[in-house]
Amino acid sequence: MRLLLSCSPGAVGPPRRASRLALVTVFQAMENLTDRQAAQMVAMRMDWKYALSLAPEDEGFDDTVLSQFRQRLLEQGAEDLVLEPLLAVCREQGWLKAGGKQRTDSTHVLAAVRSLSRLESVGEALRAALNALAEIEPEWLLEHIEDDWFDRYVHRFELARFPKAQSQQEQLRQQVGHDGQRLLQATEQPQAPQAVRALPEVQLLRQVWQQHYEEVNGQVRWRDGPAVSSAERIVSPYDPEARSSRKRDTVWLGYKSHVTETCEQDPNALQLIVHVETTPATTEDHEVLAPLLEQERQRGRAPEEMYVDMGYTSGPLLVQQASLGTRLVGPVAESSSWQPRGFAAQDFAVEWQAQVARCPQGHRSQSWTEGHDKRGKPITVIQFAKAVCQVCPVRSCCTRSPDGRSLTLAREPVQQALEQRRREQVTPAFQKQYARRAGVEATISQGVRTKGLRQARCRGQDKVHLHHLQIAAAINLVRIDSWLCARQQDRPARRKRPLSRFARLQQREAS
Repeated sequence: MRLLLSCSPGAVGPPRRASRLALVTVFQAMENLTDRQAAQMVAMRMDWKYALSLAPEDEGFDDTVLSQFRQRLLEQGAEDLVLEPLLAVCREQGWLKAGGKQRTDSTHVLAAVRSLSRLESVGEALRAALNALAEIEPEWLLEHIEDDWFDRYVHRFELARFPKAQSQQEQLRQQVGHDGQRLLQATEQPQAPQAVRALPEVQLLRQVWQQHYEEVNGQVRWRDGPAVSSAERIVSPYDPEARSSRKRDTVWLGYKSHVTETCEQDPNALQLIVHVETTPATTEDHEVLAPLLEQERQRGRAPEEMYVDMGYTSGPLLVQQASLGTRLVGPVAESSSWQPRGFAAQDFAVEWQAQVARCPQGHRSQSWTEGHDKRGKPITVIQFAKAVCQVCPVRSCCTRSPDGRSLTLAREPVQQALEQRRREQVTPAFQKQYARRAGVEATISQGVRTKGLRQARCRGQDKVHLHHLQIAAAINLVRIDSWLCARQQDRPARRKRPLSRFARLQQREAS
């Protein structure tokens, strides 16, 4: 509680308990309200006053208190104080236990900025720097710009304002590059004010210029493509942590939200969101799972089984998490080569200790080499003799190479885990068990439809993550209330989906 109180900003009037402000932000997420609307609810709604232990005549507080409170939470690294206290109460009540089953899935989150083309990106980065400099050092800025800069950069840089001809757009790219380089050189001069050099917008401008321009023979030139990957490319200067990504037909600028909830077999058990992770949009799902489970172990909530889709699974993760006491329940990717339709890797008998393999025809391998692939992952390459493979009667089902068949396998424990999972995931028993994962999609849908999970309200990954924690706490509160009411009324905690009228007609005819 002391840490909670230290996060409370100095509000208008007497200091307010941080726990109360945290609860207000959860109520705000529950009803998907703005700060101003939430502050009005505190002043007007009797049910809010009752829940917050406020007197009926309490006039509430200014809406800026909420943004100050969130900023103080972020500055002190106390984001967990939004969700964790609620989960701690659930553990004390016996509603949340260690071990058990959990499931995880992710969804895309749109940043609170517009997506920009490369030319729009550099133009807006320069505009952002000019606006910031005009505020702190206007006289210095006037000494280092030309009059025509006002015509180019006073308005928002957007596609509708660009010239239509490609040659004119190329001239604009070069002109913007020249202007930005001139401004950056001016900020590097010894006589430039220290405040100018340290300005975040100027440092960001330098990063953007390095990504989109290069210097050739003393001249700034537009790069044919960004100098960095999409995981590093800054798209908007107003949210430099947002990244552009694609998943199938969906293209977005922003982040990903990974939601983890309990999914016990008991239909009357309380299901709670226990973890929320917010990452850049370009972060792969499988990169998130190991750190996520490690945090759950540190909090004493590591599951015995974690249900995930194919994006989260890999051979190394299956082995690593099994050794730590968590079984991953989810399919792994099949081999992308044509050979699984003929003789796949699992059709070969591999003797790991003897470092030899036998093909389906009984021939021994010629060589065994251990190394690493392009991504640095340890692999084993097994080669069969060219002379043996060329005269093999089933060669067309095994290899198209003029040389002998080669196998590229992961190391022994990883390869065995992959082969075992590929055999399991086609069985009815596994598919029935894996069906438990689908419920987390309903949770994400609830967050998207009723809480605004997919649309960022703030700029910056930390602020977006805090918003997601508030949404998770809000969903948990709704679930706890519904679950307690169901227990009090002696009815199932999760009602079955009602049959449609057509389905009821079918039942009537069948009877």
